Formats: sequence, structure tokens, C-alpha cells
Amino acid sequence: MSDPTPQMSGAVTPPGAPSDHAMNAEKEGPSLSYWQLVRRRFRSNRWGMAGLIVSLLILLTAIFAPFIAPYSVETKDRNAIYSPPQTIRFIDEDGRLHGPFVLGFEEVMDPNTFEITFEPSYAQVIPLEFFAEGAEYQFLGMTFDTHLIAGADGQFVHLLGTDGLGRDVFSRMVYGARVTLLMGFLVMAAACVIGTLVGVTSGYFGGRTDTVIQRMIEFIKSFPDLPLYLALVAVLPRNADPITTFIMFAAIIVLLQWANLARELRGKVIAIRSVEFVRSAVAVGASDRRIILRHIVPNMSSHIIVWATYVLPEVILLESFLSFLGVGIQQPLVSWGVMLNAVRDFQSLAAAPWLLSPVAMIILSVLAFNALGDGMRDAMDPYSND
Repeated sequence: MSDPTPQMSGAVTPPGAPSDHAMNAEKEGPSLSYWQLVRRRFRSNRWGMAGLIVSLLILLTAIFAPFIAPYSVETKDRNAIYSPPQTIRFIDEDGRLHGPFVLGFEEVMDPNTFEITFEPSYAQVIPLEFFAEGAEYQFLGMTFDTHLIAGADGQFVHLLGTDGLGRDVFSRMVYGARVTLLMGFLVMAAACVIGTLVGVTSGYFGGRTDTVIQRMIEFIKSFPDLPLYLALVAVLPRNADPITTFIMFAAIIVLLQWANLARELRGKVIAIRSVEFVRSAVAVGASDRRIILRHIVPNMSSHIIVWATYVLPEVILLESFLSFLGVGIQQPLVSWGVMLNAVRDFQSLAAAPWLLSPVAMIILSVLAFNALGDGMRDAMDPYSND
């Protein structure tokens, strides 16, 4: 007589026992949130991490500029006009290992061309001191006199040479990072806020509001960028103080930077407002403000962050270029572009090529922020390869 109980292959899971799916999920660990996944994917991106590290170092240099720079932007060494960079050395004249030092220069005249050149001379050895006392400076409302590196006994040291007034190029370049990066972050933040407000408003409400906003954006984008920048900068009052000129110059750049973000976000809002979770929020009577702030803007945050990392180096290049032409930031403020303004003629460039040192910082900053933006884009894109 056959057994009426049906035969089943495999073991039967007793009631109350965890299923195979639950056991596998437990082995894999708890699920990660979106931003945790982004952070993990970003850490695996070598170029993105390198860009982040270099960007942080540049920001720290700007923040702690008075500590890193041995002198202020206007400190002059009357005995070193167009003096070349002094190389840090560790081997003395006899070939023995020595503490860090630099050599002074002696003037040598070419008997044929009568051109004066500077040659390093062991007759003047200047030892270097770290965390040395120097000129006082204000930081966070407190007074300090400690500098990262300086010459012993208050002697002048110019690691990147001097300009035509005897001012230290290294110190001015470190301080210039403050103004250049402040301009970049100020323009980036203002353009992000304006572009987000305008783009979300245009895409969410649509209709006549969208038509008016888009025609305004098209009008702004119809002008060629560089001639419009030059035309707007030309109307700035030349007798205004440097801070006012800085703010107005930043406002001009913001005026033409927010339009691209607004147009990009408009298209994303149009796509997002038709998905089910937004339509459900509308069906239950959620206000427009809640829908925008809780559902639409958070879903565009990754795009806004990546756009910000790309526009920052663009603003740095634009500020440096316009200041190099003499129509951007004005003295006595010091930026990388203002420093490059001193080598516009070939005669100055041939006499002191080290005045081009800010170019290295501009290139480094642009590459670092672009690498950071590429890494964040790849980390936030769910369809990119790990």
C-alpha cells in the first residue's frame, strides 16, 4: 500500500525558522543607504581620492596662509629685486650633510653683454628654521607670530624669488590662494542657489512661468561670454574700494553662471514630477513646498554637487584670466591672476620667469577639483562600473 503523504525533495523549513534568503542577507550584512554606497564607491576611485586630498591641501593652505607664508604680501626686501628662487639644500660646500639652508646670491656682470645675473654663493649661508618667530598676524581674532618656515635670525629667505619691488613671491602666492578660492566658492555657492531656485520653479510649475524663465535664460545665453564679461567689468567704478570691486566682480560672474544649472535642473524636475512617489504626494494633498523640498530637490542633490565641483575650477580660470588682463580683482588685493598681471610683457617674463609660479597653482587646483568632480560623478552614477 503506497504512502499517501506526498514526497518532497529537499529539506522542509520548519515554521518560524529563517528562510535561505534571510540567512544570505544576514551573512551579507545590513543594506547600505545611498550616501553610504556613494562614499564606498568614491573611496575606491584613486583619481577621485587624489583630487580630494590635493583639494583639501589647497584649502588648508588658503586657510592657514599667515602661518605658512613667511612674510606678508607687502613685505619688501630692498636688497633683492627680481631675485631668483633660493633652493633648499642639505649638503654643504664640503659635501657633508647639513641642516636645511639656502644660499645668498652675488651679482655677476657679463663682460660682453653687461647683463647682471645672480649666482648662489656659499659666502652667505642662511639656515632655515621651522616654526620660527616672525612678523605678527591676526588669525581667528588672536595674534600669532609663528611661521612654518623662515630664515634664522630674521634673515630674508625667498623660496620662489622676488618681484620688481622685492616682495616674496611664495608668500604672495599663498595669500593669493585665499582671494582666488574665495571668489570661486562665493560664485559657486551663489550660482547653485540661484540656479536651483530658478530651475526647480521653471520645471515644477511649468506653463507661463516656465515660458518666461526659459526665454530669460535664452536671452542671457545668447551673449558670447568673454565679450560680455569684459563689457560688464568695464562699467565697474575704478574709484571704488577693492572689496566693493571684488563683490561686484563676483556678481558679474554669477550673473552668467547660474543659467546653465537652471536649464539642466528644469529637465530633471520635469522627469521627476511625473514619477509615482511625487504623484502620490500630490494625491494625498502635500503642499508644493513639501514636495519640492522633500522629494524633488533631494533627488537632484547629486547633480548639483557634481555641477559645483566642475564650475569651481572654471571660475578659478576665469578670475585668473580676467585679473591677468587687468580687468578683474584690483590691488591691493592679491590673487593668482593679479600676480600674473606683473608679467604681461616679455621683458619682465625674460628677466624673472619665476613670477609665473602662480600658473602651477592654477593648474594644480583645476586638475584637483576636476578629478574630485569626476570621482563624485562616477560614485553617484548608479550605472557606472565599480
